Amino acid sequence: MSQLIEAEYDKFLRDVQNKLQKIEPELAMQAMYYERKFTDVDPHGEIVVQYNEGIDLDKKRFTLGQKYGYEIAMEDHSMLRIVGLMTLGIIYDISKDADVKMISGTVSCASY
Repeated sequence: MSQLIEAEYDKFLRDVQNKLQKIEPELAMQAMYYERKFTDVDPHGEIVVQYNEGIDLDKKRFTLGQKYGYEIAMEDHSMLRIVGLMTLGIIYDISKDADVKMISGTVSCASY
């Protein structure tokens, strides 16, 4: 029975990956879980957005900061760390930028 459930779960994760493409499935699952469990406040996310090489990260940081008001720090020459209250919808919106390669990170119920 365990193998059947694991196979179904693996298929589900592949489906999530196919639909959300640039968002790690585990991150998407965390966001969905906390959005459904705690409906009165958005989950707290700490995500890392990896961009294609050669992108002006200062410009990306400024644009995201203006749009969402998040705390944003540069990780290295191609990554931004973004912290704040965010839903899967917001993470997905960030992922639609053609310059985004991948989004990873964690989401929790903490709202600090």
